[in-house]
Amino acid sequence: MQAHSQTQAAQQLLAQYAEALNAANTSLLPALYTADGVFMADGVASLPAGALPGKGARFFATSRLHIRYAVEEVSVGGEYAFVQASARTATTNLATGQEVTRTSRDFFVLRQEGQDWKIYRYLFNSVRQD
Repeated sequence: MQAHSQTQAAQQLLAQYAEALNAANTSLLPALYTADGVFMADGVASLPAGALPGKGARFFATSRLHIRYAVEEVSVGGEYAFVQASARTATTNLATGQEVTRTSRDFFVLRQEGQDWKIYRYLFNSVRQD
């Protein structure tokens, strides 16, 4: 796969990830990660990809999320890709209707499995609450 198409494939994976989160489709999340993938969110313990459906279901029982990634840089080296992005999120408390928006810096380490990119590590930190 050429570098341009690898970059497009990495961007497509992030779009699929955002789509799954926005639809609260937690059962899809592990399929977007490698078997040993890890989610490392700001302020909470790291989670193996296999734990995301359960933790996500608890989150989405009380909240609605809308996230949009802006990919800033993709660097591909062998079977890994490093993606620097920013994200705008709006989280709505379903009980109160209160919405909190945030901007974060997001960093993905992707690993190629066959012809597909999968999330190996995902970490982010909030840079501001809007």
